[in-house]
Amino acid sequence: MNAGPVNAGPVNGLNPGQSKAWVPSHITGFFAARREDGPLQSGSVGCGLCLSPGATTVVESSPDIEDLEIILNGSAAEAPVSRFVAERLARGPVRVRTDLDMPSGSGFGASGAGALGCAYALNRHFDLALTADQAASVAHEAEVVCRTGLGDVIAQNSGGMVLRLEAGAPGSGRIDRIPVPPLPVHCVVRGPISTREVLSNQSVMSAVNEFGRAALKDLLKRPTLKEFMRLSRRFTLQTGLASSWALDVIEAVEAEGGMASMIMLGDAVYALGAAEALQAFGPVYSTFISQRGANLD
Repeated sequence: MNAGPVNAGPVNGLNPGQSKAWVPSHITGFFAARREDGPLQSGSVGCGLCLSPGATTVVESSPDIEDLEIILNGSAAEAPVSRFVAERLARGPVRVRTDLDMPSGSGFGASGAGALGCAYALNRHFDLALTADQAASVAHEAEVVCRTGLGDVIAQNSGGMVLRLEAGAPGSGRIDRIPVPPLPVHCVVRGPISTREVLSNQSVMSAVNEFGRAALKDLLKRPTLKEFMRLSRRFTLQTGLASSWALDVIEAVEAEGGMASMIMLGDAVYALGAAEALQAFGPVYSTFISQRGANLD
């Protein structure tokens, strides 16, 4: 492996010594977790949607950078998940700048997007010759170790509507996609839910795993977007994860003829149709399903 970056000149508007990656956001409708001794074997099954707002990560080297620096949305940050990736893959001092277009901490896969973009950009920057799955597996490992997620990275590496069929990192887990057009998705966010706390609560996770596996089994019988929405709503009610606020939002959307469910894991709701019904509950975040997975810009 080379000891320094290979970028020799401007590419796609980048300055010399820079590499850039983009990763979509990702929301999960239902899931079941699996934790093994090895983080690459840990993960989740379930189903979710990649959305068009994402994370843009730029990795740069210059003489004034003497150590690893991580800048998140313009401010210096600890960013432990991205830091894990950078400490594993960087071959010299770099500055990692990530800008998030999605809400943070509310189930949009922000930490996974930042980590995955970091892995892609570092792979190019230092000419590491990693495949997409190999780079993404480092980001997945970081999420599992930091307890910030179990299934976002493998979905974000693909894009679209992703079925997570077997738990594990990219390259060992197994996914498929349900073909869907880039339909509009509307979201309203009240606030975060601690992924770490939910994943560490054994009684909650017992219900999540039981009902999540059942939802996946049923979806595979009829893999459509409409059935995904129905099963996600069922999972939301069965697990008791939703706040009374989220349940009120879902009911309001359904009263107007739309379909809605809770975003796992956040105090947030996503809906297909009836966007106006969301307006009474907060600012409406409108986007669309992204067919584009993680890539270099």
